[in-house]
Amino acid sequence: MRPVGVTIIAVLTWIRGAFYLVIGLVLLVVGHLSARLVSTMATDSFFETLFSRVGKALGFGALLIAVAYIVVGLGLWQLKNWARTVTVVLVSIWLLFGLIGLLHFPTPWHIARVLVDGAIVAYLMLPEVRRLFVPA
Repeated sequence: MRPVGVTIIAVLTWIRGAFYLVIGLVLLVVGHLSARLVSTMATDSFFETLFSRVGKALGFGALLIAVAYIVVGLGLWQLKNWARTVTVVLVSIWLLFGLIGLLHFPTPWHIARVLVDGAIVAYLMLPEVRRLFVPA
């Protein structure tokens, strides 16, 4: 049986994946539209190509991140140990960035982010939670 904490973390992971999915699609559209706008304003196709390629690269990168988060969320849902490990690593990286952000900009957002990320890492490292995950 999946604990409520793991279910919440899986859903949060899917929400993060959905966020990156939307961002990726927006970047693809904005990159395409900005390239078209540049092409109407300038005769040089260099900038059109530049805007188009940067938009595509950022958009596809965000879409790949979205797919990764969705797959990890599914792994958490199914109590796969690899998903727990990947989640601990990724959330630890986000926690590090959150702590850096908290040092520079101590806003409620950064405080909440650090608390949530810290709680996720601590929860997934608990021995009773670790035992629930099936080795790959």
